[in-house]
Amino acid sequence: MKFVALVSGGKDSFFNVLHCLKQGHELVALANLHPADKSQQELDSYMFQTVGHDIVPLYSQCTGLPLFRKEIKPAGSINVDLNYRPTVNDEIEDLYQLLFEVHKKIPDIQAVSVGAILSSYQRTRVEDVCGRLGLIVLSYLWQRDQMDLMYEMCLMSSTEKDEDTSGKLDARLIKVAAIGLDHSSLGKTLPEVLPILKRLHRIYDVHICGEGGEFETIVLDAPFFLKGRLRLMSQDLARQKCNDGVYNTRLNVEFEERQLSSLDLQRHLNVLPSPNVFDAKWQEFLDRMKNSETNKLPVGESLLLGCPAYTCSVNRVGDLLFISNLYSNEGTLEEQTERIFEQLQSSLREYSMTPSRAVFCSLVLADMSFFVKVNEIYSRYFNIWKNGPLPPARTCVASSNMVRGCLVQLSAVLDVSCENEPYKNKSGLHVQSRSYWAPSNIGPYSQATWLQSDPNKVAFISGQIALEPASMQLADRNSTIQSILSLRHFDTLKNAIEAKNQLCTVCFVSKNDMVSELVRIWSLYCTGMTSDSDLWVNKENDISECLIILKVPDLPKGALCEWSGVTCRELVVNEDDIDEKFEEFFSKISLRDVKNITVSNANHTRHFMTGFADTEVCVLNVLKKIPKDFKMTLFFNPGDISPDLLALANIEFFPVEKVYDYKGNSKCLAYHIVM
Repeated sequence: MKFVALVSGGKDSFFNVLHCLKQGHELVALANLHPADKSQQELDSYMFQTVGHDIVPLYSQCTGLPLFRKEIKPAGSINVDLNYRPTVNDEIEDLYQLLFEVHKKIPDIQAVSVGAILSSYQRTRVEDVCGRLGLIVLSYLWQRDQMDLMYEMCLMSSTEKDEDTSGKLDARLIKVAAIGLDHSSLGKTLPEVLPILKRLHRIYDVHICGEGGEFETIVLDAPFFLKGRLRLMSQDLARQKCNDGVYNTRLNVEFEERQLSSLDLQRHLNVLPSPNVFDAKWQEFLDRMKNSETNKLPVGESLLLGCPAYTCSVNRVGDLLFISNLYSNEGTLEEQTERIFEQLQSSLREYSMTPSRAVFCSLVLADMSFFVKVNEIYSRYFNIWKNGPLPPARTCVASSNMVRGCLVQLSAVLDVSCENEPYKNKSGLHVQSRSYWAPSNIGPYSQATWLQSDPNKVAFISGQIALEPASMQLADRNSTIQSILSLRHFDTLKNAIEAKNQLCTVCFVSKNDMVSELVRIWSLYCTGMTSDSDLWVNKENDISECLIILKVPDLPKGALCEWSGVTCRELVVNEDDIDEKFEEFFSKISLRDVKNITVSNANHTRHFMTGFADTEVCVLNVLKKIPKDFKMTLFFNPGDISPDLLALANIEFFPVEKVYDYKGNSKCLAYHIVM
């Protein structure tokens, strides 16, 4: 893709450009925001580095590429919410105008490079602007380990030992604001200051890449400076009576013409390290699977039957409203989808709620080829610029056993904990940038959502398939690789949001013969690796019984496997009195049939139950014993149940081809219950 690079002059924005080039993208322009008052070096901006802005115009000469610039004014950070919405006079609207102008002048630009490492504040704002302009964000430094990044930057940098420094990265410190750094650090290159930064990181936990504002840099040379570089002539230290530990300098440079070829650039890119899809931890997991024998489990044939009709279910459990089984079996695909959202909107009106309150949706299609048309209507309904920047988390699968004539089915989970509008209780992870970290969103959904008011941080995590994050291409068709890579993405998300405790898990597969392999993978993930591997020693054990494996005919992009589920940060926040009602209930039901995970805080106790049954009578017996305030998701093949079960209330009906438990045993029914 052709891309424009947002450059501040600092090392991160330029190093990200290198990774964009490494991934095969084509740099065609640079863009920069600078103070309206050119005599100012720093603005009170939460977003943009402006120190060294006087050097930025020279980058056009160095690269031979057009540089687009726009002024920003002091105090332009008006909307400082983490999840940004367009705000009049905010400096982010200046960024929008800048990139709008770039896109207008170079209409075939498809992407924007941004050097964010840890700042969600920066990332979400660039993503908002690019989303409005239909551009992709390339953010290959996102969530990278800072020590690894600094070593890589130093590897690509020039040193005194180099006979030829042409095209090497040359980034100099121009501002420092951390204990252990002072005026003597200014003007130094990254390799020169690395020993100091390592010591400060070890003693004071200083961010080694400066993500805590410890230092700022300016780049004088880079591998893609094909036309020339900047030669440092002198530096002027700022004189301050009281610097409060902050020192800065102004570099006096001049442009030096120099010609590098595309071969020279490629030579540098060949040296540039890029993370493997599987890091050492997950590579060990993959090797363990390759070297282990998996017991093949007997697999029965999948029955393909039309499902008898069932009705919409609307019920509340605690702070959550469950609207399930929205479908129509008359009309075209578009007509059925529109009718579903009319039904959903009607239910929301009864509760005086807006679509912004949706935290999770499950979408079932009669054929995965319907995805594009359904997603177009889905996107209009969950429009992030209308409803807010966090669409619900989502799973999407195909099913051959839906109600006869039904082409699409939707179920939704919504927050009803407060009446305030605009609604602000939902939080989430909605990463739209392409990186090495995890797949970016390929639709109108968040990777994870949770409620800010929830002390336990119960989080809904979207279905994860085996996309290679950097390219967003589906991984090798090998079932082991896809199963482990998609689980790796799921694990990455729950660790990123610090919600590591598994409450319920679903793994969808498109091949029956993958089940035995998945059982082994799940066992290793829950307990096996943590007991045998030093790389996995920090992972907490998960409860294996909370997994349900489901055979479906197709998954997004033709993936072989999709992991989704619900996790939480803390199972117990404040000890409550023992819930005698549930103690009595679970004393009557064997744990062989039902696995209960309790989540509690000072206000209430919730139960997440996973169960399997060989007959529908077993499910009916469970439903007779549990309290009325519950919601069940029932996974089944229509050939294994009677229409009487489909008449029950408070149930989301999820027709599939085959159901398996966490040991790989074929079951008639499986269910998750929330109480």
